[in-house]
This record gives sequence, structure tokens and C-alpha cells, in this order.
Amino acid sequence: MMRKMAITATSPVQDEQLSALDSLAREFEEAFAELSESAERELSGRAFVFSRYGRELYPYFEATDASLVPGCIVPVKEGRPIASVDSTCVLVGETSQGSLYAARTAVGVSYEGTLRRFFRLGPILVYANASGLTGLAPRLPSAELDLLLSDHAVAERFIRNTIERRVVEALSEGDDRTIVMADGSLKHPMGQLTGPLRRGSNRSMVGFSKSSSLILSEDLVSSLSGARVPSYHTVDRGPVGTVLAKFAPDGLVFRLDIASSEPHPAVLGRILWNDAFASGYPDSLKVAHHLSIFSKADDQALKAYVAKRFRVRPLHAFPLRTIALGGFRGGA
Repeated sequence: MMRKMAITATSPVQDEQLSALDSLAREFEEAFAELSESAERELSGRAFVFSRYGRELYPYFEATDASLVPGCIVPVKEGRPIASVDSTCVLVGETSQGSLYAARTAVGVSYEGTLRRFFRLGPILVYANASGLTGLAPRLPSAELDLLLSDHAVAERFIRNTIERRVVEALSEGDDRTIVMADGSLKHPMGQLTGPLRRGSNRSMVGFSKSSSLILSEDLVSSLSGARVPSYHTVDRGPVGTVLAKFAPDGLVFRLDIASSEPHPAVLGRILWNDAFASGYPDSLKVAHHLSIFSKADDQALKAYVAKRFRVRPLHAFPLRTIALGGFRGGA
């Protein structure tokens, strides 16, 4: 199949080029044969979740291992503030020398089952060029700076994580009883947030992950999905432990990374008592998410502010990919 695709041409091609492409197609065929052996061994019989146009979907597992019995999350009826943090970073515009980004972070605070307060910080403007990140304190090694300057997605993630880390640090310096929650994994190599927790501290930090790639076990998720009460399974008991948990009888299953001096069941029980849950997702994190994102009106207002405040000269722009690629109506 691949070789046929490689040598098909819509206009005359030199024999040397056809030969080179034919050789490359055979190389791909051999690689596919090697993959087929491994894939048949690794994928055969496994539950498989197809993406939707490249976007991951949340898996629903039906098979259940009867031998797996989840632990019940028992409410710990003690008032503890739950401070949840989320943030967003977007590209505002660029010059020939650098790019301007805007970030916003929000915090939702729940207590004894009710959302009590919320805060929103930003927009925070950061200009990235060869000199560094103006508006953001950390100085980066040249290799990391080059990566940020060459990829907007990487730059947005770095800026978002840096600002979110500072918010977490500020929250961690306050009341020892506060449980700080962040959207995402505490173990992600580009977003580790456990540094602000001091040894011997009574503080707890929890990473709440929605990503399907972090759901570790089909059997564990199936077991929790069938549970009729808030339940959990412990996956890892390391310094930053990992559990799969469901906080509502009809709720979804999420992965939680927990950094705390308290046992995991106690942390889960405090979260269950002090936050509110719709579909099993905490209201404090939901509010933090919605307050941190940029609406279309925010986008236009931000651009108007930048144009006026910094006296930039807007250039007319056009969608390069749409014009360059267009539609293809030719036949194969």
C-alpha cells in the first residue's frame, strides 16, 4: 500500500527520483511489518478508545474485575478551605523579533460544601524575544529560550505553568489547613508543582487530571464506575501518591496526584466534605477554569489595549495555511 502511494505521481518524474521513493516505500513497508507484530501482541483484545479528529475522549469501561473492591471515601467533617487554581495563556501577537502573550489565572475557594470566594489575576503580559521573557522573572538557558521562541504552544505552556506555580506558592504560604488543588498532574515533567510544600508541613496539594492518557487501569476505572458511593483506588504510594477517585455516585473517575503528610483517605474525605461536585468534578476547579479562560470579547479588548498602550502599528493579516493549502480536488 505504501509503495503504491509513494510511486504514484501526477506529473512526469525522473527515474532516479522514482527509484529513491520506491526504496523508501519498501523501508516503510518493513517498518510496518515490524510494527504489525508488536501491535498485534500489544493491542489484541484490549479496549481501545478512538480519538475524535485527533482529540482524546474519556474512556467508558464496562468490564469489571469482581475481585477489585474500591475503598469508600468517607467525609471528614472538618472545615478546611479548598483553594483550586487554573490558568490560561494565549498568543496576543508577534513582531519580527518576538511574541507577546497574555496569561490569566483564577482561584476558586470552597468551604464546607459551598463555593465561597473566587479571585482572578491578569491579564499578565509577557514578551518573549532573544533577550528572554520580559514580564516573567526566571532567566532561561539559551537552549530552552530557543525552544520557546520557536514554538508558541511550548511558550504558552511554560508561561502558564510559571504563573500558576507562583499562585500556588502564595496560597501555600497562608493557612496551614488549606488544601491547594491544581488542574493537571503534579508529576508532569513540564508542570511539577510540589516544590512549594515544605517538609513537615501540614499542607496538602492535589493535582486533578482529566486527561485520558493518565487513566492508568481499565479494571480500576471499571470498578470505580460501578461503585454506588464515592470511592477510590490507590495506584502509587510514593512521596507524591496517585489515586483514582470518584466523588459522586454517578460521577466520573479522575486521577489525583496527592502530596500530603496526611493519609490519602483523609485528604479525599476532606475534599469531599468541603467542596461541591457536579459530575464528580469539584466546583472550585470548575469556577477557576471558567474565570481563567479568555473570551472573544476579552481577546478584542486586549488587542485594543495593546495597540493603544504600546502604540503598535497593526498589519493586515491573512490565514496563511488556508490560502497556501486551500482545497485539493485533483484525482489520485
